[in-house]
Amino acid sequence: MIKPIQRLSILLFFINISLLAFQAKAADIQVRIDRTQIEVNETFTLTFESSGTVDDDPDFSPLEKDFQVLGKSTSSNISIINGEYTKNQRWNVTLMALQEGTLNIPSIAFGKDKSPEYRITVKPVQASSQQSGAELISELELNTETAYPQSQIIVTQRLLSAKNIAGYEFSPLKTSGVEISSEPLGEVNQYQTQRGGKPYLVLEQRHLIYPQQSGQLNFEPSIAAARLSLNNRNNYDPFRSNTKTVRRASERKSIEVKPIPDNFKGKHWLVAKEVQLVEEFPENKTFKVGEPITRTISILADGQSASQLPEFSFDEITGLKLYPDQPVLNNTPTSDGMTGIQQVKVALIPSTEGRFTLPAIQVPWWNLTTGKMEIAKIDAREFTVGAAAAQSTVSKPVTPQSATPAITPETTITETEPAPVNTVIETSSDSLVWKLLSLLLLLAWLVTLFLLWQQKRKNTPADTSEKANTPSLKASYKQLENACQKNDAQACKVGLLYWANALFDNEPVYSLGELAQRVDTPLSEMIKELNSLLYKNQTEEWACGELLSACKVFGDKIMATQNNSETGEGLESLYK
Repeated sequence: MIKPIQRLSILLFFINISLLAFQAKAADIQVRIDRTQIEVNETFTLTFESSGTVDDDPDFSPLEKDFQVLGKSTSSNISIINGEYTKNQRWNVTLMALQEGTLNIPSIAFGKDKSPEYRITVKPVQASSQQSGAELISELELNTETAYPQSQIIVTQRLLSAKNIAGYEFSPLKTSGVEISSEPLGEVNQYQTQRGGKPYLVLEQRHLIYPQQSGQLNFEPSIAAARLSLNNRNNYDPFRSNTKTVRRASERKSIEVKPIPDNFKGKHWLVAKEVQLVEEFPENKTFKVGEPITRTISILADGQSASQLPEFSFDEITGLKLYPDQPVLNNTPTSDGMTGIQQVKVALIPSTEGRFTLPAIQVPWWNLTTGKMEIAKIDAREFTVGAAAAQSTVSKPVTPQSATPAITPETTITETEPAPVNTVIETSSDSLVWKLLSLLLLLAWLVTLFLLWQQKRKNTPADTSEKANTPSLKASYKQLENACQKNDAQACKVGLLYWANALFDNEPVYSLGELAQRVDTPLSEMIKELNSLLYKNQTEEWACGELLSACKVFGDKIMATQNNSETGEGLESLYK
């Protein structure tokens, strides 16, 4: 038996090995910018983020060729979730462009690790307007001059102040003419610029606007209010007696929303800057009857919300059962808008042998850049299904024994019967020595059997009790079903362990992490997600979804496999 101190030493050894392996892996460094509209003499923030430990501190001196470095800051985050160690580091660099044009942000060395190159476009200083020279300026800006129904429009509310401000506020966006849906894009961004040679502090709030039909979309003037600090020696002013509130209005804006083009032939109108279809499928092309196959399909649309993406539909295929999960929607904000992502996992379970073809998937969409209809496509996929692997027990022939087998320390004896040993000891009736030796060997064998029987008898009450307490598969599934209907994550955890111990009655399951390792996808992914939410105590909005049906599919598979190995016939579902 391993002592506790030995267990601790082994655990620390594997933790150190994991940390060393993690540190030895080259760090993946990403580069991003806080906004894309940049003018000469405007400040902006460049962020370098690493998903691992970098080799050394960064050297930002190459940036000084085209930019003025105004400030640097760094932060890091370490997390261990389900034994997985993750470390993220972030470096924020505040820069000011020294010239206009397309500028190259060179690769930054982090010791042996390097960041990728990055390009930005710097525009010339904005021409002076009628408001130039004012202490406070309110602006409303649209990123495009034309739009289509459900296309993405980025609207920016901007406040420029030449004085220190103690507070600010943007009025809600007001539109007319066309029904819209809207959502904010990120937090308020802050930087510095110059207008007519005068420095300004700039505050920007961006919004995503999606017109729902064609027509003229009107934006009412944006009202920006700021509390300007008056000159005073005492900065402590709880009653704001040394500030004044100033309000400024922007110009009114309009945009023409064009109708859906007649030459668009798709069933679902989808407009974006770019659309991609991505498929994940096992590399092997040959599977067995009853073996689950997980197919993952994702659609990514740059410049579109995930809620506007078309849902996938899957036609029935003879001999192939399809169990699609609920689609997972995700919106990823970028520096120039939003990228919508929809992902769906489908469990494919072949019930017959043969060759199967998954039909091609096509999604027509309208390209805003080219002004033409294009088609995102996943090609048809073929694979072969063979007969299920039969699990049979091969009986070894027993050699007739002319004498009692010898029991050695290397002999393995099961709890049911002693393993056959082919060692034969020749005896001679004329040799008393051999007779005594045979008698001693027989006695040793009988003693060994007695000790094994006594040990088995000692364990019988516990085993019997455990077997008696093992739930039936039908009762455990019913308990899990009740927990799922209530979307009770904690009760679902108990139900899953109850169900697992009924299914694996000879191999007890003590945790969700252990259960996730014994089952197939997509069930393992669902169990890991539930375990992660329970660990983080974030189960308020958890929904059971397809977990129950995935348990049924896997349970039927296990019971059918066990029965086939014994009788060669299939079992009817035990959940009925």
